[in-house]
Amino acid sequence: MWPRLYRANKDHIQDPDMIYPDQTLAVPFGVAENQHLVTRGDFLFKIAAQVYNDAGKWHKIYEANKQQIVEPHLIFPAQVLEIPSN
Repeated sequence: MWPRLYRANKDHIQDPDMIYPDQTLAVPFGVAENQHLVTRGDFLFKIAAQVYNDAGKWHKIYEANKQQIVEPHLIFPAQVLEIPSN
């Protein structure tokens, strides 16, 4: 769970091992392990690098989500993308 929580808040958390009392965090509800909640600054190649350790596999994510991604270079915060198995 903590990697998804970190990804949803990475603009506000410098160190994923340190959060502070009274710090406000976004909690991504309804996102399964095989999904990714898009946050500001995400790109398909960046997501592929995180989940597959290979940015070149961005096309796998694109192919699995073509119904909601018109252009592969254009994704939006709050989109939930399916992440196919490696």
